[in-house]
Amino acid sequence: MDESELAVLGVQPLDETVYRALLRRPGATAEDLCPALRLGEHELQLALKRLDQQGMVHIGAGGEAFPVDPGIGVGKLAEQRIRALQEEQREILSTSHSLVRQVLHWQGKEGVHEEVETLEGSGLVYERVGELAYFARHELLAMQPSRTLTPECAAMARESDLRCLRRGVAVRALVHRAALQDPVSTSYYRELAAHGAQLRLLDGAFERVLIFDRSTALVESAPEAPDQRALLIRQEGLVKTLRSFFDRSWSHAADAAPLLVGDVEQERLEELQLKVLQIMARTDKDEAGARELGISVRTYRGHVARLLHRLNAATRFQAALLARDKGWI
Repeated sequence: MDESELAVLGVQPLDETVYRALLRRPGATAEDLCPALRLGEHELQLALKRLDQQGMVHIGAGGEAFPVDPGIGVGKLAEQRIRALQEEQREILSTSHSLVRQVLHWQGKEGVHEEVETLEGSGLVYERVGELAYFARHELLAMQPSRTLTPECAAMARESDLRCLRRGVAVRALVHRAALQDPVSTSYYRELAAHGAQLRLLDGAFERVLIFDRSTALVESAPEAPDQRALLIRQEGLVKTLRSFFDRSWSHAADAAPLLVGDVEQERLEELQLKVLQIMARTDKDEAGARELGISVRTYRGHVARLLHRLNAATRFQAALLARDKGWI
């Protein structure tokens, strides 16, 4: 583990220092640790209490502190953190419905209706999207909930989006994870990524939202409905709210690039590599992993090295997190 590597999991730097010391000296007491770490006894006891609550250490009856194996303790913290992030993502996405209702509420207010225009019918919606994309000069943000795209829709969107990218417009899109199971959608998003678009993945239900140059937004609540309806918004406060919502969703979304670069089939792991990853998430002891798989330690370490390289990970812990992100483990 690198220094302060556990901060992302909610472990304070001081607590991590104490945990590392215990890994080197299991069963150490406050009398042993205080001078070694140059800590006061009260400060050390607080750190041990926090580590105990996080499941990182066990405190013996005599005050001895025993560290939990990193493969178990850190793994549990990682799972808790991932669950918390997934729950937060669900909460974020659930607000999209209230945002649409807020837009509708503002639409009826005096002095605002001129800045919120209702678009009825798919023809008019596509026409306005095309115009806004054509005149965009700086940035295009998109939330795309569609899980499948027809070849016709993909062709229309491709032409407009690639035109923006070629002009140097920054394109960031949040797409539904399930869309990458659709060949037409995958081909379309892969081409956008190859031309410089940034793509991230979301789960759950959300509306289609497009934001052009931070000044104009389009919210479409039912893109597949026969009576397609959208709101074109120029009201500054509403556009700013939608932009903040996009940024927050973006910060919690998973990077789509690893699933779009090259052949998606190459992302699938061999059975043995999958087992190595699963063991890496539980323990950092190569001997135990090799014994479980019935291979030599040298062969096991070779698999670990190849997985670290494939995931572009600096540590085994980071590799386990990235593998979870991809849904491999």
